[in-house]
Amino acid sequence: MSVGKTAGWTLGGLLLGVLAGFAGELFRRQPAAKVQQRYVAPEAAETSVARKPAPAAEPAPAVR
Repeated sequence: MSVGKTAGWTLGGLLLGVLAGFAGELFRRQPAAKVQQRYVAPEAAETSVARKPAPAAEPAPAVR
């Protein structure tokens, strides 16, 4: 086998492995708890002990 042919097979195998890895990550199943956690509001925001937003400051008087 020539050096060029060996290098071609090596690079081709590496490329195929990288593509297979990407495909595996794309189609990998995610646990339901992790997927749901992204869309559920944090528990602290729903309780009455959460801090309320500060009142808006009054606008400064206009200077003439």
